[in-house]
Parts: sequence; C-alpha cells; structure tokens
Amino acid sequence: MKRNTWEHHSHPLSVWTRMATGWLIFPAVWSHSAWGWPVASFLVVLFAFWMYLNPRIFPKPRHTDSWASQVTFGERIWLREVSFEGLEELLEMHRTQTQVLSILAGLGFFGGLITASFGLFWPTMFFGFAMVIGKMWFCDRMVWLFNDAIEYHPELGEWIH
Repeated sequence: MKRNTWEHHSHPLSVWTRMATGWLIFPAVWSHSAWGWPVASFLVVLFAFWMYLNPRIFPKPRHTDSWASQVTFGERIWLREVSFEGLEELLEMHRTQTQVLSILAGLGFFGGLITASFGLFWPTMFFGFAMVIGKMWFCDRMVWLFNDAIEYHPELGEWIH
C-alpha cells in the first residue's frame, strides 16, 4: 500500500471492520453447497474486493492514539515501509513470535477454506477461530513492535496524534 492508503487504514474503523468481516470468506466458500460454485465464486470475489477497498474508504483519522491505529503503524515497520537505523535488530527481536502468529493465522485461513469447501462445520469453526486468534495476537504484536520502535526512534511517536 502507498503511504496515503496506510494513513486511511490507520482509522480504527478500517482495522476493526477488517477484523470483524475477515471470517466471512468461510461462508462465501461454504455457500457453494447451497447455491453452486458460480454464486460462491461471486461471493469470494466480493469478499476480496471488500478487503481491497476497506483500507481505502475510511477517512484519515483525526486521532491515531488508538490501539487499532498503532496496529497499522507496527505493520508498516514490519513490512519495512519505513526504514531507520536499528530496524533489523528490532525486527529480529520480534521475528519468531510474529512468524509463529502469522503461521497460525495462515493455517487457520487455509484450513478454513478447505474445510468450508467440504462443508465441514466444526473443523471450519476451529480453523476460523485459529485464524482470528492468530490475527488478533499478531495485531497486538504489531503494537508492541511500534512501541519498541519509538524507543529506537522517538520521532515515530509523532505518528500518534
């Protein structure tokens, strides 16, 4: 994403609506058993469009002192959207935990897609829960990363207003 998109995505409504709707991919896939793959494919494309559109449609926030805004700041650092001295050392401190949480969320996502495509309710619920827990914990890790980054470079604290 470009800097302008990140600024819009730092609006708490952008973060929370993505979190609240991220699991909707599973019913979209599941719907093939009732309505067929053409409808399910349309719903999956609609979901993907929403995920693309979400960080772009909300206004830039007036205040960025919320947990949700700081999630996006940490993600920008994690994805190396910003660069500063000591960045690699900082990322190394968070690397293992962040990768484990990403794997948990990813396994939940792909496991949920597979089990939803077979119409397996409880396994889909299990994988969906793993995805949400992994993603929420990852988000919390991004806030931690951002706060650690402020210690390295206090000027990053200016992102909070």
